[in-house]
Amino acid sequence: MNRREQRREDTLQSIKAAARQQMAEGGSVALSLRGIAASMGMTAPAIYRYFPNRDALITALIVDAFNALADALIVVRDAEQQAGAHPFEQLSVILLAYRDWAVTHRTDFELIYGNPIPGYDAPREVTVPAVVRGFEVIVGAIEAGMHTPRYQPRPPYDVVPEHTRAHIAELIARDGYPVSERALYLGVVGWGQLHGIIMLELFGHIQSVVGDVAHHYHEQVRCMMQAMGMSPP
Repeated sequence: MNRREQRREDTLQSIKAAARQQMAEGGSVALSLRGIAASMGMTAPAIYRYFPNRDALITALIVDAFNALADALIVVRDAEQQAGAHPFEQLSVILLAYRDWAVTHRTDFELIYGNPIPGYDAPREVTVPAVVRGFEVIVGAIEAGMHTPRYQPRPPYDVVPEHTRAHIAELIARDGYPVSERALYLGVVGWGQLHGIIMLELFGHIQSVVGDVAHHYHEQVRCMMQAMGMSPP
């Protein structure tokens, strides 16, 4: 990368950092290219040379967030695999890392899973590959564990409901998840259950009820895995 390219890359990263700061202070709906330009001492026309409109910046931030989350999960998974951990042990640690990332990177997590931004429609061809990259770490551990003796499927999680099967099959075919329908279904069910805890924590609703949220989350991961027939450590 030559000096000019490096300066452009540095400016791009500075714009994104200013955007995250703006979202941290006022939420994703407050995102404004002109506001970012003003905070950086740039003119509005100058910032449009990097991002032609607000939606382009939002898309870049979303892709960065999903990839950062995926990177964190991959690091944990690879470390567990190198240590010879069982897939369900890997899954437990991966799910704990998922919450850790959300809590540590609240602004990014709320951008990708919080309230929709009015007028913004994410381009699937750009954002979905980053989404899949992270989620397949979770469902991949489920799939691997399902082929071991420690997997003992239990109702109602021993089958994919008929009203859901077509949607799960479509996701696998369209987005390229390298897993079975049941593995992806279990991942989606668990995703919904654990996100409830994470979002309650981020908005300060659960701390006074359960006390130690990290411990509560860990227990819920263990209970959820047991209910699904995936014996955790």
